[in-house]
Amino acid sequence: MGINAAPLAAERTGVGRYIAGLLDALAAMKPDGVRARPLFLPGAPTRGLRTVLKRLPFAYSLADAARAAVLWRERPTVYHETNHVAPRFRGPVVLTVHDLSTVLYPQTQEPARARHFARKLRSARHAERVIVPTEAIAREVVEHLAVPREHVRVIHHGVDARFSPAQVPRGRFVLYAGDAGPRKGLATLRSALPEGVELKTAGPGHGYVSEDELLALYRAAAVFVLPSLYEGFGFPLLEAMACGAPCIASDDPALAEVSGGAALHFPRGDPGALRLLLGRVLHDPPLRDDLSRRGIERARAFPWERSAAQHVEVYREAGR
Repeated sequence: MGINAAPLAAERTGVGRYIAGLLDALAAMKPDGVRARPLFLPGAPTRGLRTVLKRLPFAYSLADAARAAVLWRERPTVYHETNHVAPRFRGPVVLTVHDLSTVLYPQTQEPARARHFARKLRSARHAERVIVPTEAIAREVVEHLAVPREHVRVIHHGVDARFSPAQVPRGRFVLYAGDAGPRKGLATLRSALPEGVELKTAGPGHGYVSEDELLALYRAAAVFVLPSLYEGFGFPLLEAMACGAPCIASDDPALAEVSGGAALHFPRGDPGALRLLLGRVLHDPPLRDDLSRRGIERARAFPWERSAAQHVEVYREAGR
């Protein structure tokens, strides 16, 4: 079985987190009758070439052709495409669709990427099985891509074991982790920030930190906020909960599903509602302690081992 594996440099993205966590868990469990091998793992020179090629107008078509050539050469029994769109392959395909942002919110995407994925995602209906990370995305895949519901499998992502609580003093800062794209709601968070409260950001485009630094921030934040207007899953929310950070998130359906009642939620794009929640959490130590406890408990429901085992079940379904 072949799996589309992203380069290591992508691990800080949501898709990269997913691929790395899944591959590690599959390697550890060694499922009977399933040999998962990653495809498309470029070396350092190739990664540099990819950066250049992405600027070309035909970059996505070229990448599809290159992946199709690898599939023709390797000929896996089942091909798992882990990033929205599968190249041509005559065998059974398992496709992971993380979200429908390119279809529903194309204005928040780089134009070439939005055009490519919005068009190609229509082929999801031809996959043997479509994996999605939340029930929220399952509903969208059925409604907007016309994928039969019986072909859709909801499998939550996992959280890496390194994201864990520690006995460290909590700071007075509010933390946001993620990129600075227009879907992420950072403008809402900045408008809602109480006077005199520091906001720390960690992510591409505004505050890159190492994995160790990110872990320390999660553990020390007075409150973590994910104000996204749209998400497919929300890795930063899950990681923050696992580290014991009191969490606030928007009422995006995927984020509400992941939190499972362990975070406070506010209407998307409403800075006034968020400001009220921030005031409550920052000035109420018992509430912070309760959110921390509930978040840690909720995060335990997301082991990568369970996610990988459910993926294996889907591979077996597709290969029958």
